[in-house]
Amino acid sequence: MFRDGVAGRAAAHAALIWSALVRFPSVSFSVLLTITLTSAVSHADFVGNYTVGTGAHSSTLQFQFTNGNAYHYEVFYNDTLHGRDLFTIVAAAQPGFFSYQIESFSFGDALLGVTIGSDSDAGFGTAPEYLDYWHYWTMEAGQGAWSESFIGFGDRLVTDGSSDGWVFNSLSAPEVVPAPSALALLSVLPKLCLSGASRDRRRHRESQRR
Repeated sequence: MFRDGVAGRAAAHAALIWSALVRFPSVSFSVLLTITLTSAVSHADFVGNYTVGTGAHSSTLQFQFTNGNAYHYEVFYNDTLHGRDLFTIVAAAQPGFFSYQIESFSFGDALLGVTIGSDSDAGFGTAPEYLDYWHYWTMEAGQGAWSESFIGFGDRLVTDGSSDGWVFNSLSAPEVVPAPSALALLSVLPKLCLSGASRDRRRHRESQRR
């Protein structure tokens, strides 16, 4: 289950498409399909979506690599956790697939590297751009927008429905994950296209008979 306004944004996209279907039945279904795909799929390539951990609460953890590959985790837990604890739960659930490097300083812990499957990025900012490091973003339940974090993930308290996002080598906020409602709409659109095309053909034949 996707949280933090992602489902709301996808539902809004779906509502627009359905509105267009009702108001403009003659509009090409291929055009509507293109609009829906553009609206529901983010610019990043989400190559993995996983659910890990157990408990009554859940938070999401997202990673976006330099090559554009992105991974989304929903992490379940019971106790009070910090952002770093989410990494511990994921690493325990995916040994040999998910790993990370941390360096501890007097001011706290810094995330140096993340490896998920064949994707890996590591760095702490090199001149002159100082971009090649894992940029930390957070989003609270119901907030609907990412905010750049000004505290380390070792100090950030996660709450039920919160999100932590990490983007390497970019100042951009994490991409939005397509919500299940949008994905479900994509799955039924081909059927709508076929039924719409069939309905248009029937109307065309009827108009010719007149």
